[in-house]
Amino acid sequence: MRKHLIIATYDGIGTHYSGVGTIAKNIINALNELTGDINLRVSIAYVNVDKSSKVFNKECFQASVNLVNKTEGILIPLCNTTKGQSEWDMWRSFKEWDYTCVSLVTSLNLVLDQNEENYIILNDTPFLFFAKYRELINDKNLKCFYFPLSTGKNHAFGDTELRNNRIRAEQLCFDIVKKDENSKIIALGKTFAKRMSEDYGLVFDDDDFLQNGLYFDKYADFLSKKFSNRDLEKYGIKIEEKDKIIFAWGRCSIAKGFKELALAWSKIYKDLPDYHLILQMPNNSGENNYFEEVKKILSATERYVVIDDFNPEIWKTVLRTENTNIVCIPSLMDPFPHTSIEAKLFGKGMDYATIISDVDGAVDAFDKDEAVYVDPRNMELFSEKIIYAATLDSSIKKEMGDKNSISINRFNFPAILKDFIRKNLST
Repeated sequence: MRKHLIIATYDGIGTHYSGVGTIAKNIINALNELTGDINLRVSIAYVNVDKSSKVFNKECFQASVNLVNKTEGILIPLCNTTKGQSEWDMWRSFKEWDYTCVSLVTSLNLVLDQNEENYIILNDTPFLFFAKYRELINDKNLKCFYFPLSTGKNHAFGDTELRNNRIRAEQLCFDIVKKDENSKIIALGKTFAKRMSEDYGLVFDDDDFLQNGLYFDKYADFLSKKFSNRDLEKYGIKIEEKDKIIFAWGRCSIAKGFKELALAWSKIYKDLPDYHLILQMPNNSGENNYFEEVKKILSATERYVVIDDFNPEIWKTVLRTENTNIVCIPSLMDPFPHTSIEAKLFGKGMDYATIISDVDGAVDAFDKDEAVYVDPRNMELFSEKIIYAATLDSSIKKEMGDKNSISINRFNFPAILKDFIRKNLST
């Protein structure tokens, strides 16, 4: 019997602005590569995007079109209460979550063939709401893999009322999923699984993981290059050729720990007179107050650059710049940030130390002898660790880099996805 895999997501198909989008793109790219090895029909259900809007991403949309055409699948645009003209508007309330999941139910009942084995990956937390309407699906044997990428208890975003409502809704959906023998929760990484177990009473077996990773081939052009401080000028970054760099990047969100890094820099910038702090933190998460707070903290310091631009060529270039000496992943509430794996991958042949937050999923990418661990909420210790990393002997950094170059192979996403499909879809 032929197997039909449906991927339900929002970012990463018609738009791309977040880590959720990177995960969706990785799944699409990996499946495009694996179709010769795995006999799957693949369909993609995505929140509809106005293709004339500035948020529409032609590249990732075309990759999705190619995949469904190649596998004889279907591209399924879903509706919510918006016109799909901006990322934030499309997903800003529970009403959008409900409407999109109801739209998904309607669409699935039109396209699913009960003579096939049907599976669906529900990518990101809003699609947990599908559990409330699962019983309306005609194919009662549909296998559902819910893939939450944050939770209300893990991500302290929004006011208290919104978070409490979100937590109650998540608990309801988790409880429904636990009672359904054809559904399971899939965790992004071991640390996030532990957090969800503690917060929501979930239990994870060995096969209940779709570990985060990267599609390495997409980075090959940069991994063969090295840059100087002068090469950064085209991005508006002007620092002396001899000066060293502390770098952190990711969407501007409380989850990413930029405030903690800014506060640490405010304590030590005078102790590191030949260093510049560069933050690439595009302000596209709807957390503008947080963005302004970080800038205000830094305004009382010197030698810093804040980049409000998503352009991935910026962070790729900085990570391959020879004067980058410290790469910092201070995330507080990220299940498993891509930045941690990117730092690991781009560090090959470079001379930087990586400081990694040990309070969230970032540690899933690094063993303790591969990075400098720190709790970014401990300001004194965080500041000390930055100075420690700045003065770390080059032989120790090289040893860390050599170990990372070996262990990076664990995060090759096509291999990760192929293993997940083998274990869960029995192909």
